[in-house]
Amino acid sequence: MQITGFWNDPFLRGILIIGTIFLLLFLISFHRNRYRLRSGVLFSVSLACFLFVFLFVGYQSGTGIATVVILLAIFAGFVVICGILLVLVSLFYNGIILLKREGVSFHNLLSLILLLHLLATPFIIANASRISNSLVLQFIVGVNGILTIYFIFMGIFYVASGLLVILTSQHRPVDYIIVLGCGLINGERVTPLLAGRIDSAIRLYRKAPDRSYLVMSGGQGADEKVPEAIAMKQYAVEKGIAANRILTEEHSSNTEENMKFSKELIASHAKGTKYRIAYATNRYHQFRAGAFAHDAGMNIRGVGSRTKTYFEQNAVIREFIAMLHRDQKLHMLLCSILTLLYLYLLISSVL
Repeated sequence: MQITGFWNDPFLRGILIIGTIFLLLFLISFHRNRYRLRSGVLFSVSLACFLFVFLFVGYQSGTGIATVVILLAIFAGFVVICGILLVLVSLFYNGIILLKREGVSFHNLLSLILLLHLLATPFIIANASRISNSLVLQFIVGVNGILTIYFIFMGIFYVASGLLVILTSQHRPVDYIIVLGCGLINGERVTPLLAGRIDSAIRLYRKAPDRSYLVMSGGQGADEKVPEAIAMKQYAVEKGIAANRILTEEHSSNTEENMKFSKELIASHAKGTKYRIAYATNRYHQFRAGAFAHDAGMNIRGVGSRTKTYFEQNAVIREFIAMLHRDQKLHMLLCSILTLLYLYLLISSVL
């Protein structure tokens, strides 16, 4: 096939049109609300379509490009295999390190639980028929495999969505920067995690210190001596930020309230003038925090601070579960459809 004539192939033309449609849908959706899982879905499908057309046309071209495409495909396969192994090793290593440094808790066990499930599922599927020919067992094992694949794809789409949010972080100066609280040491000092969020906000603030304000957002927990916002303000002042450039929102108890109450505080402070807002948190939290900002009526971008690798991986898993919970009705519907479809196919194969 000549590269210039691939448009005459109806199959390739169809794939290219589908990819273009998904790309346009992604651009529209991302512009309206970048904090939805559909961004990762639309972008991934579009990218897959374009890559397929490129590889197919290159392979069929009969020129030197075909050799390059084959080598690229082999390299991509090698990268995927290495990536899978790296993820498994990373889940084990970071899971162990997290337990040693942060202590044993259900949240800290998520990496190891996920690793165990990913390793056990293929083994169980491969050996289920040897254990029993029970239709019930086949159904349970089959559904487990299908749902595992479903959530793996959802995880890929979530990571894609999160990376898109991180890559489009706020870089230009804004009028207000909401800093999200996340607990204190001994109830009065900011944690390294929280300090990272404040430092990220300060870097953005210093791009226009004459117009920007830091909005420290966090109430006082039952085990805290002062509101998080007060401790955060003290940290920022120690970093050289003038106290009169810092607003404190001292009543929120979670990210949703951080955004809602901070928006009200900013509107009151601005007194009717136009303003731009950003938010500061950790990179792994940017996607979900932005979703809550959008829920509060703010289609804004954020800045994220880095976190230790062993902690960040486990935190990403927690954030992924939290995002699934936000759209639990949709995921329950899709999982139910897949389960019923598998049940129908299983019964049909027996009858």
